[in-house]
Amino acid sequence: MISRKVVISNPSGLHVRPAGVLSRAAEQCSSRIELISGTNTVNCRSILNILSAAVGSGDEVELQCTGPEEEKDLEYMISVIQKGLEP
Repeated sequence: MISRKVVISNPSGLHVRPAGVLSRAAEQCSSRIELISGTNTVNCRSILNILSAAVGSGDEVELQCTGPEEEKDLEYMISVIQKGLEP
């Protein structure tokens, strides 16, 4: 298991469209990917779980990856977030 913190730079935070981008990106990974925001830990493959975390613009979250390709998957997920969660 590895993890890293990242700041959500998308102006609308993790609302419907950016949450969808994040969940689709997580579906492409072989690792289990969880988003940790405050006391919430959610599975990134579920758009509803991401929305339930209520992450806003400028919030710092932690991404946690567990699996055979966790390092590659974590880097990929971080890059998706840093690119602004654009489709």
